[in-house]
Amino acid sequence: MIVPREHAVCLNDLEEETVGHIMKISKKISKAIRDSNFKCDAINMFAADGEAAGQEVFHFHLHVYPRFKGDGFGFKYEKSKHFNRISRIEMDGIAQEIRAHF
Repeated sequence: MIVPREHAVCLNDLEEETVGHIMKISKKISKAIRDSNFKCDAINMFAADGEAAGQEVFHFHLHVYPRFKGDGFGFKYEKSKHFNRISRIEMDGIAQEIRAHF
């Protein structure tokens, strides 16, 4: 787990420099895991960003999980009921709205 010293509840509350540093550290950890004798099949990185995403500790942190085929780890949820009600035209409008904030 990578926990920044800078307090922030969510990713977008962090300084960009800190976010970049977190990603550099996650790359180093991932490489160290893969180069070690702990031969995992893959690696997941996970951050729950907000309560609805499963965030329980309200200080941003990034998990680095070694993964193995058939380990049973993963997201298990019903297809989003919210997005099933949205038409393609509405989704395109949402995408345009989000792009406007870049």
